[in-house]
Amino acid sequence: MADIKNLFEELLSVTNDNTKVIDLLKEIEAILSIKSIDYSDESATDINLSQGIAISSKLAAQCFTDYLRTHRFMLGTYLCTQKLLNQKTKPIRILYAGTGPYATIVLPLLYLLSKEEISITAIEINHDSYAAAKHLIRKLKKEEYFDSFLLTDAITYNPNKEFDIIISETMDKALTREPQLAIFSNLINYLSANGNLIPECIKVDIVASSVYLEKDAPHFCFDDPEIRLINQKHRQFIDNIIYADQHFFETRKLTPNQNEFLKTINTNQIKENLNELIFITEVIVFNDIVLLEGDSEITKKYICYSFTEMDKGKNLDLYYLNNESPRITITPKN
Repeated sequence: MADIKNLFEELLSVTNDNTKVIDLLKEIEAILSIKSIDYSDESATDINLSQGIAISSKLAAQCFTDYLRTHRFMLGTYLCTQKLLNQKTKPIRILYAGTGPYATIVLPLLYLLSKEEISITAIEINHDSYAAAKHLIRKLKKEEYFDSFLLTDAITYNPNKEFDIIISETMDKALTREPQLAIFSNLINYLSANGNLIPECIKVDIVASSVYLEKDAPHFCFDDPEIRLINQKHRQFIDNIIYADQHFFETRKLTPNQNEFLKTINTNQIKENLNELIFITEVIVFNDIVLLEGDSEITKKYICYSFTEMDKGKNLDLYYLNNESPRITITPKN
């Protein structure tokens, strides 16, 4: 493990060279042998929750190889922790909700900071991911960094203390399937004054386009600004639908099985040759550390609605469904 600290230092010093980022993460992956963890037969099964799913251990393990996403969350969390270390009395109290099998996001902190500087409470609902993460932390001999490691549901978790940083990366594109909003809607109650959510904000915009004009980057080809620019030329921006930052969670209390009204849009404003509506996701991890469309699996475009001439002139209501299958829906009005 002698080289791991240097690798993390180098990784978090890289900002614009994505090839270097991916190479460094592959080195770290090999040193930690994180792919060698054994899983039970049930590890390929998602867990159904009251407001979404907890993805399977096998799928969660693959998230490490969503390399730009891994890097941005690691870097944003590290920079946020450094900011608070310059402002607050140690230790910085971190709540990490949904660690997956590797507790990926906080791994650099275990090598670049001291156990006196941070105290981590980790929670995970998937038993296989929970067991794998605890095993890895023991293997790395980093248990002293953790105040506790709990097998519990972040949607209903009720701690008796506040945290300076609350991390949860439990999302899919356009905030479908996974309970990111439900988790932060609960955990915001335990964020300290001047504390930070990681990510700071999740933006979902709606644009009009045509499937005949849209270009797609090759699978697992992330950070493709050329494709983004091509698509932006013919798309028509309609509106921002969700801007999920700290203010959003403080002012909108999501209730299970209750739909949250978001916006109404009118199809009259949409250009004649554009017949599809697309959700575009952007994740602001911390300050200027961001994931743009196509940088990650969680920021891929999501074609959400196709309409015909019969829809022209109608208003479309957009709701966030906060149930066992969370997503943004579009409902035409007569």
